[in-house]
Amino acid sequence: MILRLGQTELFVKDLEASKKFYVDTLGFIEVDKQRNSLYLKATDEFDKYTLILTEKEEAALGSFSLRVSSEAFLDELQKKHELMGIATEMTDSEHPGKGRVLKVAEPNGHPVEFYHVMEQVEIGQGKVGVDALPMRHTHLQNGIPPICIDHMNLRVPDVDKALEYWEAIGFSISEYVQDKGGKFAAWTRAKTSTHDVALVKNKEAALHHIAYIVDGVAGVIRTADLLADAGYRDSVEYGPGRHGTTNAFFLYVRDPDGHRVEIYSGDYNRDTDLPPIGWTKEEYDAKGRLWWGPSVPDSFFETTPINKNWIKTKITN
Repeated sequence: MILRLGQTELFVKDLEASKKFYVDTLGFIEVDKQRNSLYLKATDEFDKYTLILTEKEEAALGSFSLRVSSEAFLDELQKKHELMGIATEMTDSEHPGKGRVLKVAEPNGHPVEFYHVMEQVEIGQGKVGVDALPMRHTHLQNGIPPICIDHMNLRVPDVDKALEYWEAIGFSISEYVQDKGGKFAAWTRAKTSTHDVALVKNKEAALHHIAYIVDGVAGVIRTADLLADAGYRDSVEYGPGRHGTTNAFFLYVRDPDGHRVEIYSGDYNRDTDLPPIGWTKEEYDAKGRLWWGPSVPDSFFETTPINKNWIKTKITN
């Protein structure tokens, strides 16, 4: 089974500028640097890293990764994709500490990979004697700092068609927005919180944002203060505010390349087998996107392109 969203890779044009923003200011932890990639983690994560910043000529979503329950399930997933007529590529990961990966360009072209093996931080690894859990290094932290990765928000031309894929691989829907011609948005998940992957209608496939959880409402507010104090006032795009859908408290910020990061706290947990919560488009526009807070800026509807050179394999059937 698919367990959760595990990682994202963002293509950035200036790795040093990105490091200043993510590590020196927001407080992500740098764990490795290899060639043109920087590997970062949040404070409470047991995985070695969850955010990869890779220097490229153009900024884009490089890929996002979903962790699965076993190596055998990777093989099952490959067969399932092949039966759906979706191109796949099984290979060893190019990134450190990561095992075999199944690369997929899902039906809208979003670059997805599935993996099981991921190197963990040093906490004893089953041996007697643990120095400290990963979150117990507050004396070394700066910035907010972020606690853990939470979700991705993707743009797709047809939400109902996109849902056929995500439900076929085991995701459930927590909430959705129904428009006259079909669904406008859907929040899908493998875990019990509101979403791992959100799908929202757009003319073309794109990334809208990645999201990291911080320590409560105060952590969200602190992020806005921190960025303004550090000279990144213009990076604060939208919020703070409260979503009606998901109930989360939010702040959207833009990194030096325009990638949008949601600083996030307070959504709910609900069993994945329960029926989804539905909103009409009118309800969503009135109080779903924003329960309270500042009005939505025009820039919020801008998106980030996706990596279209993801897999070498072509669909043959």
